[in-house]
Amino acid sequence: MCKESDYIHIIALARALRVPVLVEYMDRGEGGATHPHVFPEGSQPRVCLLYRPGHYDILYK
Repeated sequence: MCKESDYIHIIALARALRVPVLVEYMDRGEGGATHPHVFPEGSQPRVCLLYRPGHYDILYK
C-alpha cells in the first residue's frame, strides 16, 4: 500500500463507492496553483473534488 495518510479517506471513499475520484489540492502559495491526484492511480475519474485546507468542494464540469 505505502500511501500517505492524508489520502486514506479519499482512497476509502473511492473504493466504497467504486468510483474513481480526482482531487485538486490547492497550494497555499502564491498564484493559487492546484495539484491533481487521481484515486485509484491511473483510472479515469468520474468525481472531481477541490481540496481547500479544511474541506472539500465538488467540482462540476
